[in-house]
Amino acid sequence: MKAGPRGLVLAGGLFMIVAATIFALVGYSPSRTAGTVSGTPSPTSALGSPTPAATSPAPTVAPKATLSATPFADCSMPPGARATTTEPLADNFHMVVEVPDGWTRKPVGATETKLLLLGAPSRYKNLPTTIDVLSLIGYFANQSPRDLASMFYGPSVHPDVPSIDLVGTVSDCQVQSVAAAAFQYVQGDRSGYLVLFLHDNYLYGVRVEGLGGVDPLAIRDAKQVLGSITWTVTTPPAR
Repeated sequence: MKAGPRGLVLAGGLFMIVAATIFALVGYSPSRTAGTVSGTPSPTSALGSPTPAATSPAPTVAPKATLSATPFADCSMPPGARATTTEPLADNFHMVVEVPDGWTRKPVGATETKLLLLGAPSRYKNLPTTIDVLSLIGYFANQSPRDLASMFYGPSVHPDVPSIDLVGTVSDCQVQSVAAAAFQYVQGDRSGYLVLFLHDNYLYGVRVEGLGGVDPLAIRDAKQVLGSITWTVTTPPAR
């Protein structure tokens, strides 16, 4: 694995909001077990409803994330026993990863960024919990993962997608000796971590998230996924 930042400047705040929105749209789906998180009611709905307030169902309260002490200080670790190898995935370098024992592959659906979606074992807490392997849009020379992290949190411009709120700060780490950045976030009723890293200036990410928090076992497994990455294509695409 290698990363070589060499020369392109991002276009500022609007691009960051658009990137965060793309990330939110491809990744966010409200939990079916917890209901929809209620936002602030509009003046029309607050004043015009004929239903007495006493009979209205109580809104679901968004979970409060617990700030973890740099859970990704080292962003990768060797794969665990009984992990299974994927086929080459559909990115420029046909990445291969090891799926941790007990995790189930899920359909990725219509997406330009999601290479792999895994569902956690039923014994884990904070279900549903998922790990996503992402090939993110963009070629970034002369940029570090930390420079790019702010593109993936912030206000949402889509009315049906909650904003991605940063919890704590962005931290530096490594993925198999390659510079990476990680942060915790809350989005609606989901909370998780995103790890970003570059391979030949192309941006990749691994995200682990659950309902209201993330089981430490899922964090461990996400690190094992990051530690298992290999590349079957060694030549970057022509530009």
